[in-house]
Amino acid sequence: MADEDFEKKMEFIVEQQAQLVVNQEKADERLTRLETLVARFAQATFDRFEATDKRLGDVDERISALVNSQMQTEESIKRTEENLRNLIAVVDRYFSEGRNGKPEA
Repeated sequence: MADEDFEKKMEFIVEQQAQLVVNQEKADERLTRLETLVARFAQATFDRFEATDKRLGDVDERISALVNSQMQTEESIKRTEENLRNLIAVVDRYFSEGRNGKPEA
């Protein structure tokens, strides 16, 4: 009877060991799939960060171009305003002093 009990226990242990090996293999397969999935997500995230960095670089370039354009526009407006003031002064003198710079009598 002791041999029978021993054999049953041994059989139980062997079955449990076999089940443990099967479970470990399944866990290894799931871990491999999970590692692959994490690697894909990491690569996709990296790719998206690179694309975002590129777009931000493009936006920075465009903003710089707009700032430069705005500065040129402001300088042009200042020159135009100065020229307009000079023209207004000449026209005012013309009408206030008369023709050829002589006051009308």
